[in-house]
Amino acid sequence: MFFNHSDTLDNIQKLVDLVANAKHTYAITGAGISTNAGIPDLRHLASSDSGSLSSESYLEANPTEFYNDFHRLFIDPIFHNGPTKSHYALAELEKQGKLAGVITTNVDYLHELAGSQQVADIWRSLNVNHCLTCGRIYDIKILNQSVPRCPECGGLISPDPVYHHIGIDENAYAKANSWMAVADLVIVIGSNGYYGNVLPGVTVVNINNRRNDFDARADLIIRSDSDAATTTLIENLN
Repeated sequence: MFFNHSDTLDNIQKLVDLVANAKHTYAITGAGISTNAGIPDLRHLASSDSGSLSSESYLEANPTEFYNDFHRLFIDPIFHNGPTKSHYALAELEKQGKLAGVITTNVDYLHELAGSQQVADIWRSLNVNHCLTCGRIYDIKILNQSVPRCPECGGLISPDPVYHHIGIDENAYAKANSWMAVADLVIVIGSNGYYGNVLPGVTVVNINNRRNDFDARADLIIRSDSDAATTTLIENLN
């Protein structure tokens, strides 16, 4: 089925009905869910003067410059702006038993900070950070330092996505695929299709301000800011 309505509120009400009747609902999120926190999407990141934030060699050679950019683009928005309304809405849906899990290509850890428990961070997470000298692992709080260093040995800290060169976390990817094997409703928020392993026959709702790869697959398209759409969804479910 394909709902072709221009009225956003009508479409959100359709989403309310879908969520209320689905047995296994999952969300797929991308950079668009975090832009309201001030974190740039890949389109804006590619056009910025950010240096090579996926290069550990750049980090080791230029730690101050690396972390100046990393703070500006990621760390400061995460800690100063916190999760968006959309992140909190998905956490609330999970708490209510209406959402089974979130699959995200974002590394910002905002889903977990908002309270989501079932998250597959398939491109890894800023909650895992490696000391390049002694190998100790630290959570996201260590990134609050201007140039994070290991409190035990003083070694430079490398965030997990950088440490693995933005590589896929195979365990998280396997978890995501296992979730998609049982899903009957998938809500896509702010994703450009970097993860799209949705099986045929599954109802797909695509929430995005602009056209993207999920439009052709979606049964329902909601052209809206994600915070507005998810907040209205929660209000109408309750």
